[in-house]
Amino acid sequence: MAKLTKFKAQQVEFPSHYKVEDTNRGDTKIKNIIPAFGTIRENGTPETEEIYNGLQLGNVHTLQANKTTNLNIDYYVCNLEGLTEFGVNNDLKLRINVDTKNTNTTTKLRLNNVDYTLLKEYNGTLKQIEAGDFKPNKSYELTYNGNQFVIINITEYGTESDTVLEGKRLAEIIGLEFGGNIQDIGTKTVGKFYYDTGTKHYFECVSNNNLTYVDVAKFKPISNKPISDKLENLYSFRQEEVRLNSANGLTQQIFNLISVGSLRIISFSNLGVKNEYETKFVNIPDWFCKNAVTLNFSAANGTGGSGGEVAECYFNATERSLSIYPSIRNGHVGNLQMTGQGVTVARI
Repeated sequence: MAKLTKFKAQQVEFPSHYKVEDTNRGDTKIKNIIPAFGTIRENGTPETEEIYNGLQLGNVHTLQANKTTNLNIDYYVCNLEGLTEFGVNNDLKLRINVDTKNTNTTTKLRLNNVDYTLLKEYNGTLKQIEAGDFKPNKSYELTYNGNQFVIINITEYGTESDTVLEGKRLAEIIGLEFGGNIQDIGTKTVGKFYYDTGTKHYFECVSNNNLTYVDVAKFKPISNKPISDKLENLYSFRQEEVRLNSANGLTQQIFNLISVGSLRIISFSNLGVKNEYETKFVNIPDWFCKNAVTLNFSAANGTGGSGGEVAECYFNATERSLSIYPSIRNGHVGNLQMTGQGVTVARI
């Protein structure tokens, strides 16, 4: 049972008083020195075997463990001074620094010439550690459970739940060697991939550099998210023919609206435009105006009428409107017939 002890100093009336008495051993130089503290105001914590043993069990004892192999069993050999007399008690805690990787299917701890099974926790159960669990020059925390030592800080690698993906496996999946974080100071090498802690994405280095930020000329995104976003934009296509009325009396004018990703195109031909200050078409569909930008463009008079007039066009995504301002020549009367195939009003 776990126990905490609050240590208290003894409080007495005369802390520095002692009485000297003879010992009757026939040597007058040998004396008894007896405390004469007077009234004890508060008893101090007694110095007992139980308390001090408990303190030692609460400590983590660090040992160097060197591997030796015999009959296809890896033994990590170490010694803890005083253990033979003290005994291997429940909850004894060790931290072992291992020198090399374990390569055999069976691995044991040889502590003060006694061999112990090494276990690890996996999905709520205990199992023997496996080849490759110990990495060279790393430390592992062990606790004795009465029969074996249980390692509490072995990372489980795999693709199942409650496991992590080993860097080597990640490199095999991506097809590039992992180089670290982009934000780390140092050289970024072509052919390696790096993690950007800002965007949470991976990037392939396409030009050697010492940058600590993503430069699109130096790094190419390889994470699923940015790639899928690009593919979604690339293959998102919609086209619709709409008939709109103008505010100054033109009816059922035909426009072809095209959306490719975030690209928006207005295409029209033989569009009647009155020779007035403005011909404004409204109620352009929401799906087209969404994420589009407001833009000016122009279209020419397709009839070749009086000098080949040019109209200035103004698309307003917020108002969902298209306004056309014709350039009027002196003496010209009637309606312009405007063409404007493939007019881009927004781009990626």
